[in-house]
Amino acid sequence: MANIVGEAALSIDKPADVVWDWVVDPANMHLWVHDVDEPGSWVDDGSAASGSKYRIDYKYGRKTNEIIFEVMAAERGKSFVVDTVAGPYPILVRYGFASTRGGAKTELTINMNARSDSWFTAVLFVLTGWFAKWFMKRRLRSELEDVKREIEKL
Repeated sequence: MANIVGEAALSIDKPADVVWDWVVDPANMHLWVHDVDEPGSWVDDGSAASGSKYRIDYKYGRKTNEIIFEVMAAERGKSFVVDTVAGPYPILVRYGFASTRGGAKTELTINMNARSDSWFTAVLFVLTGWFAKWFMKRRLRSELEDVKREIEKL
C-alpha cells in the first residue's frame, strides 16, 4: 500500500520532561491536534507506556470518527511512538524530544506516516502525494506551534 510521510520540528522554551508529559497526555490533544475538539482519554486506565491505548474523536468533513492509538514506544523526555489500532485512518506517529540549551529548551519533532487503507486511497496517495505531503508538513508545523503556545503558558 501507499503512504505519505510528513515531518515538522519546533523549539519550545520548556524542559523535555515537561513537554513530553504534556504532549503524551490525550486529554490535551483537543488543544493542539486539528479536528479534535474534545479531550482524548486513556482506554482501560492506560498510561503513557508501551502497550497502553488511548482514544480520540477525529472530525473529517461532517463525520466524527473514533480512533484508537496504541503506544508502541515511550521514553519520558526522549520519544513517544503511537500507531492506530482502530479507526479509519491508519497512521504511525513518532514524537522526538531533544533537550537543548542545557535542558532549558526542547526541540520537539513530529513524524507522521499516513498509510492507505484500500486500493482507492492508495491510488489517491499516488496521485496527490506531492501535494498531500506539503499539506501534511504545513499542518504538523501549525500543530506544533499550538503545542508551543499552550505549553509555554504553564
